[in-house]
Amino acid sequence: MKASNAIPRFLVVMTLFAALIFTGAIANALTSGETYTITVQKIDSDGTLNSNTSSDSATADSDGKVSFSLSGIPDNSSCNFLLITIKDSNDNTVRRSISPCPNSGESLPVGVSSLTNSQTEALLAALESAGTDDPILAVFGFVVVRSTSATSSELIFMADLVNQGINNSGGFIDYLTSNGVTSTQIATYKSSIVSRLADNSSGYSKFIKDSVDASTDAEKLNARGEAASKLLLVLVEAATTAGFSQDRVLEAFNGMGAIVVPLMDTGVTNGDISSATSKMIDSSIGGGIQKLKADKDIEKYSTALTTLGASGDDVTNYQSAANTLLNTMVSAFQAFEQVFNGSETESEIQAVQTTFEATMQTAFEKFMTDTAASDSRVSTMVSNINAEAPSAVSAADFKFYTSNGSQVNWPVTMAVIVDWVSSISANGGGMTYTPDNTTIPSNMTWLGTCSVSGNYDKSSCLGASGDWTPGRTDFESQGIPTSYASIFAIQEDIMILEFVRWGSQESAGNDMSAQETLEKSFSDSVAALSNNIGGTTDGSTAISSTLKSAVITLLKSPQF
Repeated sequence: MKASNAIPRFLVVMTLFAALIFTGAIANALTSGETYTITVQKIDSDGTLNSNTSSDSATADSDGKVSFSLSGIPDNSSCNFLLITIKDSNDNTVRRSISPCPNSGESLPVGVSSLTNSQTEALLAALESAGTDDPILAVFGFVVVRSTSATSSELIFMADLVNQGINNSGGFIDYLTSNGVTSTQIATYKSSIVSRLADNSSGYSKFIKDSVDASTDAEKLNARGEAASKLLLVLVEAATTAGFSQDRVLEAFNGMGAIVVPLMDTGVTNGDISSATSKMIDSSIGGGIQKLKADKDIEKYSTALTTLGASGDDVTNYQSAANTLLNTMVSAFQAFEQVFNGSETESEIQAVQTTFEATMQTAFEKFMTDTAASDSRVSTMVSNINAEAPSAVSAADFKFYTSNGSQVNWPVTMAVIVDWVSSISANGGGMTYTPDNTTIPSNMTWLGTCSVSGNYDKSSCLGASGDWTPGRTDFESQGIPTSYASIFAIQEDIMILEFVRWGSQESAGNDMSAQETLEKSFSDSVAALSNNIGGTTDGSTAISSTLKSAVITLLKSPQF
């Protein structure tokens, strides 16, 4: 849906040098020739506005552009956020925006628009109510407020909703601290979030500035969509700077959801927010987390490929497929953003959400096809294995089915593992694996043995009046050399854990607390499989924990 041609916009660019220079452009918002006042205030650590201000006046030219200069703007060594206020000659506030305090010595692009005005209303209420300038709260505020259609009362409700999800018992922060993240790490984490938001080349502020500075409504919304697609990534990547696992942040989203989802449902019932606003929140958070998981998995795969010595076409092909996936996901966010024109309905949001999900699913399926190893690549793997044990495997052993029922070759990520095993075997080393003891789910009916030969699944076994005994596959008994049999055994154990997880997800339903628990259990269980790997790279040097983790990562299915 096309956005209104009357979307106001304002651009401020902050540059921190000896003198601070702000330059701006305004279109469709200010009156040419009229003088406006631009004021900047620091938001204090208790969430209230600092009484000290920096301000200047500027006159809009015939193109709606202004230029002005200010001094004394603090950087993020002394604050987290600034409030920018634009007032007309009658002292009426035209627009407001909350901006991260800039990194020391860096310019900071800032956009002020009708959307940032709505976000600011919600964020100021949330920060003051919580008594904090918490950047985690600010990020979620940016995420959930995607439209100018929300009323003032809805914005206040949303602010409280986000605050409770972050700070209540069992919420975002509580989950992190309950899982080993220290108070010092939390402080570093929050500082990193502000710095990443303020990054003048790839931060959130830059994309909001682009959305304000764009020539057409569609371009504005595209830039906003790209900004939205990157917001939650800030929360995850900041964990690395703070020294704790990014997986803990992904899991903490479930803890937050366990609080927010029932409160939001109750809010709709009680009339605190409309169904359309609830749908906006749900779709924005859900889509953001989905893209976030893809970002993180691709990053992990890329690192693991390098760890196991992948090079040449393998890396090139994988990165090409990954870039296609991520670019398609950004485009999906841009298309999704088009619906938020200030008068969107629940049915319109649902329609664009359905399209969004279909686009994502198609992109994932294409990714799986694009990352499949070529037939010649598979042929090389078969030759390497059969060189040690003639006719142990065939090309058919390196295929799997996609969700649409088509059969494709193993992904290149798994092919790299086979090559790595071949290389350490040629060097006098080898890999071993002790199978996991997780109980095989009952719906994995193809794992086991039948008392009547020739029946390789439970159904056919029982049909032949045989006794079916569930169990893991003994790949070595099939003539596959130990090192290569270990690959198949690890993959089988990962599949078992995935099936356990899927069954648990179905049982948990909308119980976000249960979902949080099972996600951590799955993550920890898969990671622990690396402890079952043994062997050497050359007959004497033990396979390192880094190499073991890389093997596990590349054998795990994408979790998006």
